Amino acid sequence: MLINTNIVLEGETVRLVPMEDRHKAELSRILLSAQVWEFTWRTIKTAEELDQVLTTALENKINGSQLPFTIVDQMTGAIIGTTRIGDIDMKNRNVEIGWTWLSPDYWRTRVNTECKYLLLRHCFEELKLIRVQFSVSGQNVRSQRAVERLGARKEGVFRKHRIKPDGSIHDNIFYSIVDDEWPDVKEKLLLLLSKKYN
Repeated sequence: MLINTNIVLEGETVRLVPMEDRHKAELSRILLSAQVWEFTWRTIKTAEELDQVLTTALENKINGSQLPFTIVDQMTGAIIGTTRIGDIDMKNRNVEIGWTWLSPDYWRTRVNTECKYLLLRHCFEELKLIRVQFSVSGQNVRSQRAVERLGARKEGVFRKHRIKPDGSIHDNIFYSIVDDEWPDVKEKLLLLLSKKYN
C-alpha cells in the first residue's frame, strides 16, 4: 500500500499541507533560530544547513519513506513550522511521527497538540496502522513531556544513539502508541484541545 503524499489534514487551528519546495524559504526564515535546535541532536546554524534538511525531507517524500507536512496557521495563512510521518513501514503497519519544528512564537499553544492529533488520527483511522512511534533526544525534556502528555508509552532508551557535529552525545528515548490505545489517546487529546486551549 502506498501512502497518498498529497493529503491535507485540517484542524481548527492548523492545516497540514504537503511540504513543497516553494515552502522552504519561509520555513528557513522562521526555523533558523538557535531556540528551535537547542535540545535536538541536530546543529543547524546556517540557511544552507536548514535548506539541506528540508531538501532531504522532500527527497524522502518522493521515494515514499517520509510524508513531510508544512504547518499553516488556519487564521492567518502563515507558515509556522513543519512536521512529518516517517520511517514508513506499511508491511508491518508502523511509522514514526516527529521532525516537528515550530516557530517559537507558537510554543505552548494548541498547535503541537493539534498537529499530533491530526497525524495520529490519520495514521490509525485512515492508514489503519497498528503502531506509531516517537523518538526524542534525551536532552530534550520539554519534548519528552509533550509526548508523554499525548498518552504515548515510554519504551526505552537507546543510549549514546546520536552524535552531534559538536561531538556531544545524545541518548534517544523511544515512545509509542498502538492501535488498541488510540481510542483512549484520542479522547484525551480531544479533551486537551477543548479545555486547555479554549
